[in-house]
Amino acid sequence: MFLTRLLQLLIIAIPIALFGWLLNQEIVPDGRFVIEHRIDQPSPFIDRLLPDARVQIVQPDSAGDPVQPIIDDPVFFFVHPHRGFNTLEAEVWFKNEDNPIVELGGLAQINQEVYDLQPLQNKIIDDLAWPRLVDGDLILLQRQPVYASLADFLADPPPRHEIAAYQFQLDQPYLIKNYRPSSVPQTVEVSLRGFHEIKTYLKDETLNFDFIFMDMNREAGADPVMALVFNEQGRPVAEVRAADDGNLSDDARPGERQQLNLNVPNLPEGVYKIELRAPRDIFFRSFTTPQQKIVFLNNLYLADEVGYQPAPRPVNLWTEAKDLGFQTHHVEGLQTILVNQQRVDLSAPYEQYRHLVKDPGVVKITLPKSDVIYQSNGHVAFSPDQFFNPDPVRLSPSTDLDKLDINYVIARYAPPAQAGDWYVARAVFDTQKLVYVADGTWKLAFSIPGIRESGGRVDIGRINLTLTREPFSLRDIFNYFLK
Repeated sequence: MFLTRLLQLLIIAIPIALFGWLLNQEIVPDGRFVIEHRIDQPSPFIDRLLPDARVQIVQPDSAGDPVQPIIDDPVFFFVHPHRGFNTLEAEVWFKNEDNPIVELGGLAQINQEVYDLQPLQNKIIDDLAWPRLVDGDLILLQRQPVYASLADFLADPPPRHEIAAYQFQLDQPYLIKNYRPSSVPQTVEVSLRGFHEIKTYLKDETLNFDFIFMDMNREAGADPVMALVFNEQGRPVAEVRAADDGNLSDDARPGERQQLNLNVPNLPEGVYKIELRAPRDIFFRSFTTPQQKIVFLNNLYLADEVGYQPAPRPVNLWTEAKDLGFQTHHVEGLQTILVNQQRVDLSAPYEQYRHLVKDPGVVKITLPKSDVIYQSNGHVAFSPDQFFNPDPVRLSPSTDLDKLDINYVIARYAPPAQAGDWYVARAVFDTQKLVYVADGTWKLAFSIPGIRESGGRVDIGRINLTLTREPFSLRDIFNYFLK
């Protein structure tokens, strides 16, 4: 009789327990969901590292630990959350000997694949033998101990050209002495594809940009265009929008030339950032502005001009960046680029060609024609008079602190912990800033600048995720079952 009752109890209890476990997994009542993933085991929530050409197969390392070596950059993977969460905390176990910077990013904009990059390891900072001040995740390194505290540095910082920054932006406004505004408009005739970021300077003048663009209709769907303006503190101050041209097909019939006018009066003196948010189908053909100082940030997508111009037009650029990348997706885009008379031969489509600039200061880049994706870690202008650099030097693997006379390095960065041979680093993402690539899927990517050129590798052992949201109340659970 006892065994019979016990069996009956188990028959009832097991389904109830299983249902309770599945319900807990589904609705996550406490608001915290943990995913533990070893690189040699499949996961329903985390896909494998891609593309295959940039990683080696999973293998035991010299210590016998299963790892997957990353040998090129970037490498990405997809995360499939089963419901909505507010934050994503990634804990990465990895081994790294020689690569200066390892970062993990979450896809924040699909157009141009803009990532919210978070530091996992920065050996430049870890190994720099300068006196350092630490306050939480804020680090200041000084060639000579001039400042007694981080607060003193932030209250009265040195000139920006003496500072190298990593994951940090100064609060003090950038001002140009003896700057005088101009009412004479200047037009830059250049074809730019999709998302771009611009910085410009204002003083006693109206922010005014006229962008001429075309919807190329090479991809299906609506192609709205938006320009957002942010002040130096990152707060939005204006925006303007333009709707799709009405052709939602991918028939490759270019739309008419359209105008996006950005006109914002009465802004205080200072630096402003303009985000041109546009999909890949949008080709900006020119912009006109009376602003005198105009630089684009980091990257340019110099669009092809097939059917728009009878012959290719050369493009001249000026930049202070020292680590440059060039790529074209078409045979017609193959060319020889000059960087201060140094040749960069684009000899194959889809190949990334990197060039390290050894010359100091601002250099000139000459491209015989467009149809090139230009990547850098600095500012780029279309004329030497337009160039200005309102930011501290960006700390990167190619930054020569001595040659640039850098006396201070400031960073928002916490070094990884160590567990035996492993580095263990965490990166936290606000999921409101991430975009879904499809069906509620996030895309995360490892960024390891210079890994291919150096022949290095970073061994990934584990990727653990902690997803959090507001806990469910009893009312939430009740409403869940009423759906």
